Amino acid sequence: MIDFFITIFSKYPGLIVGGVILGFIGLVSQMSLYAKAGQPAIAALVPVWNVMVFCKVVGRPASHAWFLIIPGIVMMGIVIAFWPIIDGLFPAYVENDGIWLAPKHSLSEATVPFIIMGVAALPLIYFVIVMFTEVCDSFGKHSMIDKVLCVIFNGFYILFVLGISSAVYESPWWARKRGKPYYMPDFKHKGKKYLVTPEGPLTGDYRKQKMKVAIVDEKVAEEVDPEKIAAEKFGNKKTDSISEKAAGNVEKVAEKKAEKPIEEAAKKEEKVVEKKGEIKKPAAKSTAKKEPKLKADGTPMTWREEMAEKYKKK
Repeated sequence: MIDFFITIFSKYPGLIVGGVILGFIGLVSQMSLYAKAGQPAIAALVPVWNVMVFCKVVGRPASHAWFLIIPGIVMMGIVIAFWPIIDGLFPAYVENDGIWLAPKHSLSEATVPFIIMGVAALPLIYFVIVMFTEVCDSFGKHSMIDKVLCVIFNGFYILFVLGISSAVYESPWWARKRGKPYYMPDFKHKGKKYLVTPEGPLTGDYRKQKMKVAIVDEKVAEEVDPEKIAAEKFGNKKTDSISEKAAGNVEKVAEKKAEKPIEEAAKKEEKVVEKKGEIKKPAAKSTAKKEPKLKADGTPMTWREEMAEKYKKK
């Protein structure tokens, strides 16, 4: 089989150029997608890690990468195990004579390995299609046309429609749809993230879904596990002291962030009062009554008698 493809590529070098271009587009599209979603773009260059990061982009846990990796391993194992038969399905080229020799084996002999590989490929194809549709939803492309185009054109669609276009990463759709907590990166401030907690699974219009947002820095984000928060929310009684502590830190950070503007405003008001001076209210006049003067017999004088006595003295 290897000799067959080497001969084909040597005779038709345009196939090599086309393959390199397709590979380059696929790599660049994947890197641009990861960068837009706040994930490390370099992950596209590392096998297995790139699949785990792809799962994170759509909101799936990293463990879902095994749904794609295991079928690939099975298919590779079948090729290795049945290599003599599979290799014998391809004709051999004789350079001296310039002719192709007939294959050593027929397709009927390779029925068993092809059936096993076909069965292994079914979950792989299913999850690839589902995850491509989730990528579209994560970037705000909710129409069926976009999802079909993404599945058909794959890297071309991701690169030109999602990667280098004006499309914005809205949310990791798999987690949001199920009402599970997820992280959203803050592209303006490096290292800062938002922990978004939907009030429940998505029903109806996604734009009407209510969510709570907490500001969290990168160090705290490493300690918080959204899966554990979701498990606790949906009835799992098992708790983790680290995750509880980190969740408390998230709330404290959010409270401190909210209190800062209020404290600053209060300090500014105090300074303004100090500069202008406090305006004091005038003291209320005493309303105590004057004791009347007494006559010679000890009885109190009337005001007329007081006035008459006053003018007599003058």
